[in-house]
Amino acid sequence: MTQYYDKNVNRVLELLNYPILERCNELKILFNECNIHELQDIFPNVVQSVFGIGNRGIGWGLRTTTKKNAPQFFDTLFEFFAPMGPIFQICYRLLNDAIKFEINLDQLPHKINEMIQTGQYSIFYADLFNVDTFRRQVISLSLNAFDYYILHFCIYATFPLHKMYPAALQVHNEHMKTVYFFLTAEYLCNFLPCRPDSVVMPPNICPTVKAPQPMPIQPLQPKRSPKYLKIPSASVYDASSSNTQFIRNTVSPRVHAWRTESVLHFFIDTWLRYDVDETRDLPSSEFIRVVRILIKQTHSFANSAYIDETPMVTLRKLAQPMMRVPFYPFLKSTMGRWPLDSSFSVVLELWLSYIQPWRYGFDWQLQKSNENNIEFSSDNRYQTFILDNLIIYTQIFVHILPRFERLDFTSLPNVIMLHRLVKVFNQTGLPAKLLQAEQSFGGNYLKYDSPRKQNTFLCAANSTGSYEWDNLHYDDGYTPMFGDAMQNTITKFLKTICIARDQVIKEIIAKTEENEERYKSFGIFKRIFNKIFEEMSCDVQKMKECNKIPDILESAMNTLGGMFNVDVPDISGEEIDTSSPNCTQANFSLYDDSNYLDVSHISPFQMMNNLANIKASVDPALLPIQTYECAFLVRLLHRLSCKMNEKFHQEIEALWYRSDIKGKLARRIFYGPMTAQWFDKPYGKLYSKPFKISMITSFVGSIFPLGESALCEQQLPPRLSLRYFASYQCLFFVAIFCIIGYIKCHTVIIGVITAIMVLLTFLYMCSF
Repeated sequence: MTQYYDKNVNRVLELLNYPILERCNELKILFNECNIHELQDIFPNVVQSVFGIGNRGIGWGLRTTTKKNAPQFFDTLFEFFAPMGPIFQICYRLLNDAIKFEINLDQLPHKINEMIQTGQYSIFYADLFNVDTFRRQVISLSLNAFDYYILHFCIYATFPLHKMYPAALQVHNEHMKTVYFFLTAEYLCNFLPCRPDSVVMPPNICPTVKAPQPMPIQPLQPKRSPKYLKIPSASVYDASSSNTQFIRNTVSPRVHAWRTESVLHFFIDTWLRYDVDETRDLPSSEFIRVVRILIKQTHSFANSAYIDETPMVTLRKLAQPMMRVPFYPFLKSTMGRWPLDSSFSVVLELWLSYIQPWRYGFDWQLQKSNENNIEFSSDNRYQTFILDNLIIYTQIFVHILPRFERLDFTSLPNVIMLHRLVKVFNQTGLPAKLLQAEQSFGGNYLKYDSPRKQNTFLCAANSTGSYEWDNLHYDDGYTPMFGDAMQNTITKFLKTICIARDQVIKEIIAKTEENEERYKSFGIFKRIFNKIFEEMSCDVQKMKECNKIPDILESAMNTLGGMFNVDVPDISGEEIDTSSPNCTQANFSLYDDSNYLDVSHISPFQMMNNLANIKASVDPALLPIQTYECAFLVRLLHRLSCKMNEKFHQEIEALWYRSDIKGKLARRIFYGPMTAQWFDKPYGKLYSKPFKISMITSFVGSIFPLGESALCEQQLPPRLSLRYFASYQCLFFVAIFCIIGYIKCHTVIIGVITAIMVLLTFLYMCSF
């Protein structure tokens, strides 16, 4: 028996080193063969292997595997870790014998550890502690299998993989969602159901795992004395002093919803208490997106409390107050340090999701077709939410506006961010409600003696977590959102927007005139050729984007002016003084150690001036697939082009440099020589050579420390690219000739040959 026991355990440990597909399939079978004692021994090893515990590594690749880069691995991993998958089946089997697993406090995030040591934890954690009886200090948490897995899952998101493995950056963008992203959504939707009649799957799982705790427990002695005398946190189920007695006389929701309670606490405490001070790494954009999923699902979970009659209603009432305390410092620190580029929209959308709980009401499914038009509701529930979270509305707005002043509003992504901000705060009734809240809390003159006074006002509505909310400290006092200081700031901001709008209009006019002059210089054949075969180039796309910017900026200016009762400035006669010190050209040299490398200190005009120094450094054949192209044909023709370039590169180069008509025709067909540049990432290159040719590759800089990127250059010779034929415009042109050939000659080959001959004729005529 012992030999058989050791065989199963050793086999599981051996499988942890197998390839992902084989590992998951074999473990799924072997888990069913193991008994409880074997599962108890192997479970911690499996969890630590999955999340890379110990070496803070990638683990099984949940945060690097996407549907696009590895579809088979993605499906296998998602099925293995789904709420009804093998990993949760192990958890539920281990619950039956009340088996516990320990996790040291040192393995917890910094602020979670600090929360426990200073006695600021809720009663949820009280029965999870292992205490050193001599020092009366918490040394570890004792968790059941479900809690052990969920806590490790939450901690895994806080590992800075984007810093440790820069190659992982290629999957941490909006269009490349990982297994971890989808598992997060699956877990939160399952364990925090928005519908009152929903059942957490699988149902009837060990309702006696956690005993009811109606009485608050005195926190243990912390390692260091708190700065202020704090009242011990009441039970997580004591939403307010008015309903404490009622809750104590009812059945604890732990009996029916202990998994929901665990998920709610672990996700909120681990993620929203992420330490974002100056000495620590910023979280990845993927982390911000999964936090947004948590915010949205928690709102949905809480908003159905008014129609829920199950024991879970108490947790629904407490969900939003639990987020309030840690969310403000987390969001403010993140917004203050996040770089001012297009990724800033990820943080902005996180904030906008939090301050719009009415978008995630229980009846959202009935309004799904009208989702984008859901606006602020006058429902008393949401008005109470605004009062309780007033500083998250007003002070974040005050904090973010100076950062918006430094954005380049000649860029469409930045303009869209401004549009989103203005649109949310201009919802019907919301500005008036915020103004009313400020006046009621701070008086008609909107003056506050100290930030602690404002905190006291805000904590009066709901006492849950007030011991921590009241002791939050800020760098400066409360700045009224509708005060005189903000009106001056808005006036300055509107002037910045107005200048950017006028600058964009001038660029559009100049570019339009340039295109018209260039088009007039073409011959008749070249005009026809460009009309039929003109690609959606970067210049054309940029012009389409630029044409949208003035209207969006105009709308934003009028809206902000109306919200804050500020006149929109008229600076149509003013000229931008590019010679001023603030508009000097910034030096973006690789070796420049000045403050210019910090884009937070660069003005929009410095950004615009540096656009003239930016040149294309990417091979056009390797640009991302566009919406006007057939993805399958782009990949197929790229492989074909690589083969032809590899085989005939000498002949292509010879044709390119000929001075006769053949050379002119070749220069119309082939891509010209260029210098391609890219950043070489450690732990995996993000660039692949399209074909094998003699080339010169150089690294800018001698030695780059681990984790930094080296700028590489590659000299590309003349080369063929058939990507043009993958555009829908070209396919339509060929299809027309095929139809004509079939009608006239009863064969499509004649049409294809005719299309090629017409194309060559136009190329020949355009060569002169």
